[in-house]
Amino acid sequence: MTRRRLNILLHWTFFMMLLAMIKGGTDAVWLRWAYVLLGAVWVGIAIVKGVRAKPSPKLEGILRSTFTIAHAGLYAMIALSILINAGALLGWASKDAAFTSLLIVLVIATFHALFHFWRHNVLRDNALRMISPKFMHKYL
Repeated sequence: MTRRRLNILLHWTFFMMLLAMIKGGTDAVWLRWAYVLLGAVWVGIAIVKGVRAKPSPKLEGILRSTFTIAHAGLYAMIALSILINAGALLGWASKDAAFTSLLIVLVIATFHALFHFWRHNVLRDNALRMISPKFMHKYL
């Protein structure tokens, strides 16, 4: 599996797990552990190989200069969320803190997605094609 395909798989799987846990109130222990493990793998890859996202040549000014920092911040929030959720599963943190961390990651991820949607449609740099499976490219 290429790194691009793995990145796409991690993005969409992590997002669906996040939604499932928020809808279910994080009651499924297996899903919470899967979230922690998947998040740890994703953040681990980012630490070892670096953040894969790069700013588009069409992105200028403050958006271009903060692009990589913002992505690193998103990874940091994911890392914090998986640590809090792992702590809650082990009895070291409250379930409410774990649920709140999921909501915070969802809000940040929503802004992340809106930014890339804006990039794709306004700058026309195909940002959504980079993170979508190939079968969806004809619709983008």
